[in-house]
Amino acid sequence: MNTMKHTLTALLGALALTLPAAAQDAHFVFRAQATTRHNTNLRAQPSLKAKVLLVVPRGQQVKVGDCTDWCQVTYQDSQQTHTGYLYAALLKRKVLPIITPQSSAKP
Repeated sequence: MNTMKHTLTALLGALALTLPAAAQDAHFVFRAQATTRHNTNLRAQPSLKAKVLLVVPRGQQVKVGDCTDWCQVTYQDSQQTHTGYLYAALLKRKVLPIITPQSSAKP
């Protein structure tokens, strides 16, 4: 029992050391897809004063991460993938279905 406790402690310690490094390299998690309603400025930060990275054309699909007034997005053009922020009101978000397992119980 004591050996198992020491092994678990060592594993948790090793995991704790690797998490900060992994978090620095991690990309944000996409929660939805959206389409731009207009030609929209992709910005470096969620602010009208932030640098404009490029203009995403109307009707283009983007992958959406966290959103408030601004959404963190990635946009793939013909040359590369761009990550930045788009103003949320300029996006038409697609609702993604939530799939849950069906109950096998019968009434």
